[in-house]
Amino acid sequence: MIGTLLAGYGAIGDPGALAGGGFRGLLGVLVAQFGCVAAVRWGPVSASASAPAAVRTGVVAGGLIGALYGAEVLAEYLSPAVTGASVAIGWIIVAGLVTAGLSAAAVATIRLRSLRAGVTAAVYCAITEYLVWYPVVLACYYVFRTSAATERVWRAEGTYQDFARSGASDIRVFVLQDFWGAGFFHLIAGLIIAGVFGTAAAITVRGVQRRRRPVPTRG
Repeated sequence: MIGTLLAGYGAIGDPGALAGGGFRGLLGVLVAQFGCVAAVRWGPVSASASAPAAVRTGVVAGGLIGALYGAEVLAEYLSPAVTGASVAIGWIIVAGLVTAGLSAAAVATIRLRSLRAGVTAAVYCAITEYLVWYPVVLACYYVFRTSAATERVWRAEGTYQDFARSGASDIRVFVLQDFWGAGFFHLIAGLIIAGVFGTAAAITVRGVQRRRRPVPTRG
């Protein structure tokens, strides 16, 4: 996968990042990336065991929110105005992730009248969003890491303060290790969001559908 290759490229450029727990961070990225492959190929939400419409709904929703999230990351490097609002935008993105999962689950449940379809769509939404967003994050960092834009982004996001508190000696190693950590935990957080909010949306839709089911008449 592209995310795996880009994460590995970082280790080649900054091999010092593998020290001090960095290797475990990079391994976490590999686990997350191949976990996505395993999820869509085997198990209860695999593409072969799931309704195609549910899978498509999740992929479309995840692709859209992942692309928007990636575009926001790029815009932070290109526009000082966007950089200055990065904290507020970050919360908007989190709300967008929740909304995407809810929407995917609701749409799939409405179309297929199936709780399983709704949960499946939410899971595929989370996986697709992650697979779109993570390569963009890494690519943007590699492209701009020697530019003044990176320093501006670090100041806006509090990276310098986090680096000072960490006790690390190389900020670029620190940042790369942080990206590796995000490559694992972002997927986990996304799947938790999908599981909680997607399931809630699917249950709610199915409850409404059952209550609206016409009662058969006698005679």
